[in-house]
Amino acid sequence: MLSFAASEPAGTVLLIALLALALIFAIVFSIAMAVRHLKEKRDAEHLAETDMTTGIGNRVHLQRQYEKIPPKKRSEYALICFHLDSEHVERAFGRDELIDYIKNSINIIKEYADPGDTFARVIGAGLVALAHVSDNDISIGLIHILKNIRSDVTSRDPLFTGIIAAGIYRLKPEDDDVHAAVFNAWQTAEKAAHEGNDFLFCTDEMIKQFEEERSLRTEIGRAFDNHEFETYIQFCVDINGKIVGGEALSRWNHPEKGVLSPAKFIPFMERENIISRMDYYNLEEVCKFLAEVSSRGITDFFISCNFSRKTYAADDFVDVCNGIIQKYVFPRNMLVFEITESASEKNVELINKNSCALKEEGIRILLDDFGEGFASFYDLHEYPIDGLKLDKALVDRYNTLKGNAILRGMTRMGHEMNLMVVVEGVENDEQVKELQDIKCDVIQGFRFHKPIPVSQARTTLYSSRPQAV
Repeated sequence: MLSFAASEPAGTVLLIALLALALIFAIVFSIAMAVRHLKEKRDAEHLAETDMTTGIGNRVHLQRQYEKIPPKKRSEYALICFHLDSEHVERAFGRDELIDYIKNSINIIKEYADPGDTFARVIGAGLVALAHVSDNDISIGLIHILKNIRSDVTSRDPLFTGIIAAGIYRLKPEDDDVHAAVFNAWQTAEKAAHEGNDFLFCTDEMIKQFEEERSLRTEIGRAFDNHEFETYIQFCVDINGKIVGGEALSRWNHPEKGVLSPAKFIPFMERENIISRMDYYNLEEVCKFLAEVSSRGITDFFISCNFSRKTYAADDFVDVCNGIIQKYVFPRNMLVFEITESASEKNVELINKNSCALKEEGIRILLDDFGEGFASFYDLHEYPIDGLKLDKALVDRYNTLKGNAILRGMTRMGHEMNLMVVVEGVENDEQVKELQDIKCDVIQGFRFHKPIPVSQARTTLYSSRPQAV
């Protein structure tokens, strides 16, 4: 009994100590778990805000950083999107080289950035910078950034001639939606690339255009399914005024907006990489037309189709074209393909290969917009063409000493190379007289014919050929 009584205080102390240790352990464990949970939460947030390919922020990160800027301070910032022609690098060198190129571009951009600027890679909008800048800072910095990025890609491919450009959207206090602002900046970058500019500032007029295009973009699929796109023909004549051919053009018969010109939808189709569908759609309509007129005995006539270089340089271009053409019966030399001059894409080998394959089928090749830019003579050397279409700017200057010499010189050069010479944009009798004098082969322009729907074109063509059955 005495020993039990004597040991009771010690047991109580031990029990208290054990309880205290258990409490401390529970507290430490709870803290550790809380720290672990906080770390996991932060890691999850970081993961959710990080672009795994480059390690910089993504769309979520950009939005979170944007929300930190008070509305009254937004006008001090700009969103800058960079068009880097990543497709070229990936096509030429592969995915790993593309990732390296993007990372190098990010490092170059960061060299000219302030410490507080935000960078993100946004799917569908490329590299985006949220920068605190003035207009002068943007212009000067972008000149150096784009120059260095070009140097980087040129070091990978010395023959690179693609476009690297930027679009700048100056934020406004009322810009609550960062994604709408990114859209404006990206569309401006795409516009700059398409027009061959280093960079452009987004204007209110551009925003209005982008909004119209965004609305139309959602309707493209329906428009194709419902055959809202209509092929128009602009006839061209020989120097005596006889109809000898025509060019196929596109119009969109929109159910609400009326007839839309190509300027309203072709540029964004090119930017959105859906232009090929339009190109092939137009080819199908032209083949139908040629099959019909040739069945009437009219074979001394041609229709030219325009193709973007992106379409023309596709691996399956010839196969797709042949799949369409072979459904229709007409002499193949009635069909002419126009290659549109472009300094932004130079897939010479594939374009040349496709042109040779088409010529084997009897199709003629015409180099469009000849004389508009520096690429013309390069193209003249590289491609197996049958004719030149001289740009409207040349005939507009026919009455100047230099302009007349150039127009005559190019026509003579085309004839010496045994090429058909077509002049577009002819609008008055004085121009016609000059072209007759230099013996141009084919004349196209409003002086003779404006674009008309295929249904009207049939009537016009048949009335010009009374012998047609």
